[in-house]
Amino acid sequence: MKTTILIFLLFNVFLCSAQDSLFVKQTHTQIFSLSPISKKVDKVNGLVFGVGHFENKNIEKQTINGLNIEANPAPIAGVFIGFLSIIYMPEIIKNKSWKSSDSTRNDFKIENWNYYPKLKINGINLSSGCFFVSTEMNGLNISLGNKFEKLNGISIAPLGTLSDKQNGFSLGIINANTILNGAVFGLYNQTYQLNGLQFGLVNQVQKSTGIQVGIFNRSYSRGLQFGIWNKNIKHSFPIINW
Repeated sequence: MKTTILIFLLFNVFLCSAQDSLFVKQTHTQIFSLSPISKKVDKVNGLVFGVGHFENKNIEKQTINGLNIEANPAPIAGVFIGFLSIIYMPEIIKNKSWKSSDSTRNDFKIENWNYYPKLKINGINLSSGCFFVSTEMNGLNISLGNKFEKLNGISIAPLGTLSDKQNGFSLGIINANTILNGAVFGLYNQTYQLNGLQFGLVNQVQKSTGIQVGIFNRSYSRGLQFGIWNKNIKHSFPIINW
């Protein structure tokens, strides 16, 4: 009787284990893939080429270790937005409360896109447009414009780079970051927390422990400023302010 019970228990344990194994997600790695990447592929170690990465709630995350090349339709809208940004630069400055005494600028924070899949690129991204999913970029980005949840590296984007957290360097017309540990170069730069350098025509920051260099520099806290006109929470001075 004891032997029968023991065999019965062992059989049930084996059966449960076999059933659980059927629900284990099988990952699949390739050395080449078209984009959007198939939901069956979790990782590409090599080359991804296509029209870009778009929201797909059926995919949790995907990783690219290597080179990502995209040709998506976003540049058409991006170039138009960039052109309007240059034309209406005075209005942009005004709307960002250059003369405002408000010391809380939470609108300086970049809103994260909580879109799936969560894309991670370790390598190089060459793109005509931008990502439409939450993306972490570790390496070099060269595109007309882009938005990242996290950027660790270099972004060269004529229209500009938006990032929630940036550790590195970016170059473009408009650059905006929630947290900047590094440097940005552009016509208009906006940062919530600056721990580095802003260099541009107009620079604005909410919290600064870094340096602003430009024609007009605005800080809602302190920080070192060099420009024709500099304004922080305490006072305003030409040439240099702190």
